[in-house]
Amino acid sequence: MASLLIGGYTGGKGSGTGIAVVGGDGVTSTVPAQSPSWIARHPRLPVLYAVAEVADGRVRAWSLADGVPATELGSGETGGAEPAHLAVDSSGRFLITANYSGGSISVHRLMDAGSIGPRTDLVRHVRHGDHPRQRQAHPHMVRVIDGRVLVIDLGGDAIYRYGLGEDGRLELERIIGTPAGSGPRHLLPVGGRYYVTAELSGQVLVYEEDGQLAGTVPASTVSAGTVSASTVPASTGPDGTGPAGGGPGGHNQPSELASNGGYLYVANRGPDTVAVFALDGELPRYVTEVPVGDWPRHIALDNDVLYVANERSHQVMVMRIDPATGIPAIERTIDVPSPTVILP
Repeated sequence: MASLLIGGYTGGKGSGTGIAVVGGDGVTSTVPAQSPSWIARHPRLPVLYAVAEVADGRVRAWSLADGVPATELGSGETGGAEPAHLAVDSSGRFLITANYSGGSISVHRLMDAGSIGPRTDLVRHVRHGDHPRQRQAHPHMVRVIDGRVLVIDLGGDAIYRYGLGEDGRLELERIIGTPAGSGPRHLLPVGGRYYVTAELSGQVLVYEEDGQLAGTVPASTVSAGTVSASTVPASTGPDGTGPAGGGPGGHNQPSELASNGGYLYVANRGPDTVAVFALDGELPRYVTEVPVGDWPRHIALDNDVLYVANERSHQVMVMRIDPATGIPAIERTIDVPSPTVILP
């Protein structure tokens, strides 16, 4: 029985070879796949889906046996370059994919056994911002909530809300703008609010259910060359500027969020930390930051265990959360080449 499935980058983007299967203390096998940078399960069927984050974007499906991808169920073209995220709608009938470089959202019909059927829609975003990384739309995440499809677009400083029809076509209902230059990446609903990582401004954006911005908080207290949390050691990147794994100028680029309801955890690339926030006030209250590996691209929470995918140091950290403080501590690491997503 697999305990974890881990996707990652292959080829020119990374050193992985596919989807790593972890059982016991380490990787037991790898399912060959081309840059499966995001993976997700069907809500009811034993089926796994993965993007192929390449120029001619594709999605693939496998049946699962004891949690392990066993038989491939086919693939489909997304119609856009470098798909970075996908999700199955709550009915289990459609697969929705965010084409990051393609600036579009694709929808595929799923067949009875969960295999990928024909593409039913392809919606292109045109909204973009003024930041150098916002010259075009860059949808980075799709999340289905209460029958609606939310698309978080880093290039457009926007959260799109779509309805999904019986014919598998998306109908735009609303666009919620985020602060200019924020570059929203991923969204997490917790307790009637939406928390969003802003990759370009290094913040966590907090939204009410009605789409009103409640406020923002820095995702990290650590800036280039500065240590302001006692738990975070100073380190230098390979180019000698800022923390190891930092982006241009060593700036923070927060990636993923996770929450157990009482605390919010945010992965910070650049400072290479997981920040802990208490959700006991009007806005998330900063508690501390815990150092992790190089370039934590994704985190996943499973009860009191927090998994951290450190893309550039080629490891997944297993961290146990202290129930009294909410702070995670490292228990062990698992060697995995170029990990980008963890599915417990």
